[in-house]
Amino acid sequence: MIKSIIFFFFLCLWTIFAGLAFSPFLLFPKERLYGPIYIWIKGILLMLKIFCGVSYTINGKEHVINNNSKIIASKHQSTFETLILFYLIKKPIFIHKYELFFIPIFGLYLKKLDMISIDRAFGIRSLKKVISKSKSKISDGFNLIIFPEGTRKKPNEPTDYKSGIAGIYKEIDTDVIPVALNSGLFWPKHTFKIKPGNIVMEFLPPINRGLSKTDFLKTLESRIENKTKSLMS
Repeated sequence: MIKSIIFFFFLCLWTIFAGLAFSPFLLFPKERLYGPIYIWIKGILLMLKIFCGVSYTINGKEHVINNNSKIIASKHQSTFETLILFYLIKKPIFIHKYELFFIPIFGLYLKKLDMISIDRAFGIRSLKKVISKSKSKISDGFNLIIFPEGTRKKPNEPTDYKSGIAGIYKEIDTDVIPVALNSGLFWPKHTFKIKPGNIVMEFLPPINRGLSKTDFLKTLESRIENKTKSLMS
């Protein structure tokens, strides 16, 4: 617990320092921000290893490198996958909660990167806006990263896959790469205690385009959950 507190202390310092030090990049085209953000992420991963004894392994990267899929759908158990997916995926665009724009410093970077926000209070209107913007981003060469359950889940917590991703899959008409992981075993939500160990993230074979919304959602949930269970055993 003490090591975890030390980690979060230095994480806050590092984030404030990096956010302020790299703030001049906010004046330049958003493509110039990727380098500074990579440095910030590398610093966090290094602190995770030094203070908390957390390392990581990435499997199945060939599914991303050798595939033209433009949507990555990942299990979401911790902050780790948000960081590592941004670091690994070229030209990443996240769909995230609208409220994240209001986080000091962090929100400014999200806005500059033109990430896609969803305000659930507006229901179907918000989803239509997300689909429209997703199409535009993908046509510009970006890769869309989605957490299908919408929020972090504790290990073995009941699943809650949202239908929104099925709508995006159908409208954009592209393959989807599922991602399974076990990060919640080591960096779980709603706690300051980080456990030492090796986080494993695995990119799975793509789900081909052309399925019905119902079949796609069932397939996505089945593949992610079955692999996630095996990674946590």
